Amino acid sequence: MSSAIAKSNLFKSLKVGGVELKNRLVLSPTTRLRSEGEMMPTDLMKQFYSDRAKNNGGLLITEGVTIDRKYGFYPNSPGIYNDRQFKGWKQIIDEVHGNGSYISLQLFVVGRGAMIPVVKAAGINSIYGPSAIPMSEEADKEAKEAGITLKALTIEDIEELKTSFVKSAKYAIDAGADFVEIHAANGYLFNQFIEPESNQRTDQYGGSIENRSRLLLEVIDYLIANGVSASKIAVRLSPYNTFQNTKGWDSEVNPIASYGYILSEFENLRKNGKPLAYVAVVEPTVAGDSDNLKATHNTSWVSEIWTGPLIRGGAYLSETPDYSSLINTVNSDDRTLIGAARYYTSNPDLANRLLNSYELTKYDRPSFYRSDNYGYNTWKAYGEEVKDSKLEDDEFAKAVGIPLA
Repeated sequence: MSSAIAKSNLFKSLKVGGVELKNRLVLSPTTRLRSEGEMMPTDLMKQFYSDRAKNNGGLLITEGVTIDRKYGFYPNSPGIYNDRQFKGWKQIIDEVHGNGSYISLQLFVVGRGAMIPVVKAAGINSIYGPSAIPMSEEADKEAKEAGITLKALTIEDIEELKTSFVKSAKYAIDAGADFVEIHAANGYLFNQFIEPESNQRTDQYGGSIENRSRLLLEVIDYLIANGVSASKIAVRLSPYNTFQNTKGWDSEVNPIASYGYILSEFENLRKNGKPLAYVAVVEPTVAGDSDNLKATHNTSWVSEIWTGPLIRGGAYLSETPDYSSLINTVNSDDRTLIGAARYYTSNPDLANRLLNSYELTKYDRPSFYRSDNYGYNTWKAYGEEVKDSKLEDDEFAKAVGIPLA
């Protein structure tokens, strides 16, 4: 088994955008909520990404980074829309590069999935979606009780949103990020626009597949038109996702139709000399914060439409010890990368462990979304002395992040 994975494409170099990755193992976006203050990157985040960059040479994708609080946000999630945040992210990016790896900042907009108590505490009275359709009856009740109004984005809001994406993307690139990844998956704003169940607009952003995909495609075009190279832009998609009450395979429009069109548009950009850096796709075996390992949907159509670098993520490391699905997938062509998030949290040296067939440390899901260091930087590389990560009274584990700027 060791020789099979060690000799697989996972440990061959691959050019993505303007960088040469030393391997094809990717740290997928990991929502871990360790920022502090005004959505500031912290020293805890710096250590997390630094440790996973050491002796690696691969690609790390950050958790979702907010581009504008107006359109929703999570508690203790980072932002990149002001100078202080830019300075903080620059320190993290410099650390990753200093350790020989590469980094993509994932830019996201929460939309109707915004956490009501957090929005209310910030003095914001509205949350937004493509249409004024609540995520669920419970979410609708909570918003009404808090005096928060769910609004459909106006055309003016959409134009403002495009401008915010450009501002944040330029901050990220100026800070040294190798890529910016647009989060169009997992029930967030772009995903809400794509699905007809959450998008019942009657203007140019609703109705047909082309119209429901328009916002995502226009944001990409707007970034390119405003000086962000296509080779630094990436997109994350989840065609079969059911997280945050999206319909996925149960949508009235089959995901292959909706996302096939979107991927075709990405492919047209590539053919016309504006190739995106990569497309990341969440497999149907993962739905946001849970697994569906029995999912059998065939996603081969994705790579038949999009012919550029493709990151596939979704429970590939759950097959220990043989990783046969991972090996078969990464060896299926010469442009596929494999994303991992949960096992990359509990195994900061994941690439080295896979290369040498070392045992993986099981992650601790309940600690994912805390605000302290517990279950975040309490994991160690193989062979290092490991503190008992269950000792929540340990001073290192109790540490809360200090803003980097």
